[in-house]
Amino acid sequence: MSAFANTSTSPTPSAPAPALRLLGELRTGEAGRVAEVAVETSDASRLKALGVCAGRTVRVVSAGNPLIVQVLNSRVGLSAELAARVTLSTC
Repeated sequence: MSAFANTSTSPTPSAPAPALRLLGELRTGEAGRVAEVAVETSDASRLKALGVCAGRTVRVVSAGNPLIVQVLNSRVGLSAELAARVTLSTC
C-alpha cells in the first residue's frame, strides 16, 4: 500500500465568463455592466460625465433610437450609433 494520497491534477472548473453584448442589443428591462466604451475621446468624456463608463451598471428603460438607459439615479438618452459602441457584460 502506498503512503502517498492519490491527488488529482485535473483543472478545477471555473465560473463561466459573462456574455458580452452591445448596449444597443438589449431589450427594455435588460441590464449589464459596462465593459468597454469604444468611442472618440470627446464622446467618451461626455458618456463618463453622464455615468456611462467601465464598471457601471446600466438598465434599458426604453429600446429604440434614442435608447433610454437608467444609470445610477438618472435616465440618459443615447443614439443608436453610440449604444452600438458600448459593450456590456451580462449574466
